[in-house]
Amino acid sequence: MRSILCLTIISILFFSCDKNGEPLKNGNKLEIQKDGIRYVDEQSLILPPGAYDGPQLVYTPPTTGLFGDHKENVTLSSSLKLEGQKNSKSFTIIVYLPVTGGVLLNKKYEIAPENGKEIFQKGIDGDQSKIWDSSFIQYTENHNTYYFGTGHIVFTYFDNSGGLSNTKGEGTIVFSIPNESGGRSTFNGSFRIR
Repeated sequence: MRSILCLTIISILFFSCDKNGEPLKNGNKLEIQKDGIRYVDEQSLILPPGAYDGPQLVYTPPTTGLFGDHKENVTLSSSLKLEGQKNSKSFTIIVYLPVTGGVLLNKKYEIAPENGKEIFQKGIDGDQSKIWDSSFIQYTENHNTYYFGTGHIVFTYFDNSGGLSNTKGEGTIVFSIPNESGGRSTFNGSFRIR
């Protein structure tokens, strides 16, 4: 019995990798081009319990009561790396979108920084708790400096019938942020979370 169990575990581990030893992917991914360079965040087929891997899409219904008031919203978050280089420097994006009555398909949800403030520095610019009052696109590389983008998100598919942790969606995201040289970095991408 032990040998069958051991053989089964070894088989699962062996067949859960591609020819380069990378974990097989399940198709959930966010791909984005930052100034023409492709970055990817893709979820592995087999994950240990509690492990984070891949982009996340969460729908939160409106609530009131004991735990406070929460606006109905959709949040897309992802930590992206250079395509094909899993150990490359990453950046994180969060798209927060308050909605009323659910997500409308093929609607261009325009997003701009609150009060035009595009750069937030932790420890210098105060508290970020107010950002959750309106929609935003947030970008960070170091979790000390946050850039708030101007752009839009479009959902071409959306299904929240699976509950908070099993929201499914597809669509596109386009935005820009200021960069260190005084210009703007542009981002064009797509996501698929099933």
